[in-house]
Amino acid sequence: MTEGIFKTYKLITKLSGTITTRSPMRIGAGRGLEVLESDLPIVKNARGLPVIPGSSLKGFFRGNLQRILYMKFDGEGVESLLNEIFGGKEKDENTSSILFHELKAEANKYKIAERKHIAINPEKGSVRNLFDVECVMDGSMFSGCLLTARNLSPKGLALLKTVIDATNFGLAKLGGFKSRGYGSIEIRLDELRFILPGKNADELKEGLIIDGLIPNKEKSCLKLNSAKFRADGKVWIDDTEVKAQIHETPSFFGVEIVITEDEISKLFDGLLKVVV
Repeated sequence: MTEGIFKTYKLITKLSGTITTRSPMRIGAGRGLEVLESDLPIVKNARGLPVIPGSSLKGFFRGNLQRILYMKFDGEGVESLLNEIFGGKEKDENTSSILFHELKAEANKYKIAERKHIAINPEKGSVRNLFDVECVMDGSMFSGCLLTARNLSPKGLALLKTVIDATNFGLAKLGGFKSRGYGSIEIRLDELRFILPGKNADELKEGLIIDGLIPNKEKSCLKLNSAKFRADGKVWIDDTEVKAQIHETPSFFGVEIVITEDEISKLFDGLLKVVV
């Protein structure tokens, strides 16, 4: 693990959004054990609301970003970059700089249904068994905080938009039973917050360069270990101008930049032009 990489908070990020299903979607909770329960129920919280676990979001973003980066860089340095952003699998590798959160279905904006499926005997080509599958139907909405990040470069965060664009285009699906037509979703970004601990509005007005951010390894295909912030009537982040609100944050003895809706996409698109 990179020693002391999270010892000091240099930049804290919070990204919120909404996931809307375009087709039935199921994130399974194993086999049903109750008498009246579906054979394959979906994951729910203690109140019975369908949820998208943070672990599912992490796997979804990491796996799809891996495919996209391999197309761009032909695999060179991609795994090192992914390990820096999402954390490595070995004990001595980095902890994830991104913490994905559970999204719960919005009240009265989801529908749970059971659908029947058949399993085919591969040797005989006949029906092996009939089973029920629980899912949330198309039009269901999940919203809230998608992720928080520690010391992650804004350019590194912007890489996630490549996955969002591929998803909204229909190239990436979430959950199981994808080959049966499940898992098509749309992702909308609602709010992005950058917190600069230990900084103030006057420093931000003069312009700040935050160093030592992730990713920062020589083996990474992208070196993004610094970020520039400036707010003087308008806000610039790494030379991309966006509309934003500026707030003091007593909890972190710092300053916060809040960006919403279309301005988030504008920022990420501007950052990606520099990255790729």
